[in-house]
Amino acid sequence: MEMIIGLVFLLLTFIGVFLLVKANKKNGKTATKQEEVVAPPSDCCGAHEICEFDQMKMNESHVEYYDDEELDAYKNIDENSYTNNQIEQFREVLYTLKTEEIKFWLLSIERRHIQLPAILKSEARMLMAEA
Repeated sequence: MEMIIGLVFLLLTFIGVFLLVKANKKNGKTATKQEEVVAPPSDCCGAHEICEFDQMKMNESHVEYYDDEELDAYKNIDENSYTNNQIEQFREVLYTLKTEEIKFWLLSIERRHIQLPAILKSEARMLMAEA
């Protein structure tokens, strides 16, 4: 009986690890991957996030994607014309972003001539305010 319990526990552990690894890969991450920490330049004023954002705003040719290439299909569509399914696609991307990435993502979709659905604007502001 103890052996069966031990085997069941071992099997459940393997399943849990498998699901965790699979979920991390789906999000574009691996369990061993560490985020690279980049030091701000020596002439940084201490508000390097703001400086980075200002630099990105000045370089209008720079467009960064946030695993959201499918949103390019909504180029030049009015913010009030989206279907519920399309709004959910935007919402899925929005809620997978880190708080500090949201303003960069909004700038990215703006440069790609994609309007954020009107209903999500307040949600995006609320998420940015949490930082």
